[in-house]
Amino acid sequence: MRAGILSTAALALALLSTPALAGQPAAPPAPAATTGPAAVLAAEAGRALTQGNMSQAEAKATQAVAADPRSAAAHYQLARVRFRKGDVAGATQSTNMALSQEPGNVAALGLFVRLQQQQGRPGAALTRVRSFVEKAPANLQALLLLGEIQLAMSKHTAARQTATRILKKAETSIAAMKLLARVYTGLGRPTTADSILQRVLELKRDPEALNLMAGIRLTEDRVIDARVLLEEAVQIDPGYIEALNTLGSTYIEVRNWDGALQVLQKSLQHAPAFAQAWMNLGSAQRGNKQFTASETSWKKVLSLAPKMTDAWFNLGILYLENPLPGRDRIRQLTDAINAFQAYKRGTKGGAVDENASKYISEAQLLMKQEKERRQEELKNPTDDDDGDGGDGFDDDETPPDEG
Repeated sequence: MRAGILSTAALALALLSTPALAGQPAAPPAPAATTGPAAVLAAEAGRALTQGNMSQAEAKATQAVAADPRSAAAHYQLARVRFRKGDVAGATQSTNMALSQEPGNVAALGLFVRLQQQQGRPGAALTRVRSFVEKAPANLQALLLLGEIQLAMSKHTAARQTATRILKKAETSIAAMKLLARVYTGLGRPTTADSILQRVLELKRDPEALNLMAGIRLTEDRVIDARVLLEEAVQIDPGYIEALNTLGSTYIEVRNWDGALQVLQKSLQHAPAFAQAWMNLGSAQRGNKQFTASETSWKKVLSLAPKMTDAWFNLGILYLENPLPGRDRIRQLTDAINAFQAYKRGTKGGAVDENASKYISEAQLLMKQEKERRQEELKNPTDDDDGDGGDGFDDDETPPDEG
């Protein structure tokens, strides 16, 4: 099965890796609240998001916008809710509304950056952020956003220079050190990244730093060490979505299906549109023999992120190896073949698991054998009455006297 774990180099590109959304300590501050009902409702929406109460957060944010359509804080919180639910268009609209009311709002600008990254346009916000930095060169949060964009565009040298620029102004900036660590991870220098993260953790047991270090441990096949780091991260920040997801995939690695189900469901409580968590949830459900639920989770991945073709591969394995209740076997083998073919089409131009073709051939063989078995049954139907004339006794037997 293919996991939905995020590599440390890819964290900045995750659907919900916005620090403000994930509850990470590196989060820029929320929009400056003003007095009035809208400000109160927006603050309540933010607290509901932190607690993973999506319905309440959406209701409060919607009420806040209605109370004051010019409230940047209200539009920002509504954008966060929509982003977590996978409504990218709605989140973009709300973010732009927040920025139109408060152009210097770094939190809203940060969300705008993540929205562009999620849509595969990591450089789309570059001009906007550069312009902001030029107007406010002392704003370190804006510089961090610039570094994030540069890293997402694989401009590692520029991102490293930006992180260094921040550290010259604030030598103990944990956010800048984490950015620098991710730069070195992206450059394939995990030892350097590890040493930077060690320095961060000497200053503070920062959840994001713990998560990044766990990612390095996983690449070293030190699964137990990674698990310990991730468990500490989510203990410090119970709503840290990416850490919950990575911890879930780590539990899957050691076949702790119940543990994986618990943390992944919690991650999805906070972010229903987090496709990577749905991917891992499907794996945990299959490991726990919840095959129908597993199918539902992997189909959810494809509805949220059609380019995550590993979900097709996982569905193919499921259909091939695990008969589903009430599902015709030939129909299910056909679904397996279709899933593997969809996987191969989706990975066109990229790395394709060679096993996909082998599994297609295996499914075709099993289908052929099943059809032959059914034809043989039609030729030799089972004699249901066993020659007993339908009364339960052989023809040469006499039923007992009933009295």
